[in-house]
Amino acid sequence: MAAYRLKGGRIFYVEHECIGTRGDSPHKRHLLHNHTHNPVYVARMYYVGDLDKARPIMDEFAYMTDGAASTGGGGASAYVNCPLCGGEGRIVADKQNRVEIKDSFESKAAPETPFR
Repeated sequence: MAAYRLKGGRIFYVEHECIGTRGDSPHKRHLLHNHTHNPVYVARMYYVGDLDKARPIMDEFAYMTDGAASTGGGGASAYVNCPLCGGEGRIVADKQNRVEIKDSFESKAAPETPFR
């Protein structure tokens, strides 16, 4: 997953994946023509780590979203509810527990949008 910086500061849009899209029976709100859609959404988070890092650990992001079920960090036990189905959504990191930081969210250099 990736994090997109907002206006060069410490506020990021961090991609989350809804657990309601996993498994053999995804949540019905994620089904469109019998295929899973919109498994990824973004949560606005505050980055507390070194801004020069390209791949920080997910614990360096702190939730700012209302209703975040966490102790403030972005660790594996923290989540925010999916806006589509209300299920738990978590930051998905690579095997080293890291998240890729992409270019600025408002930059035209960003090859994709986090809103899918």
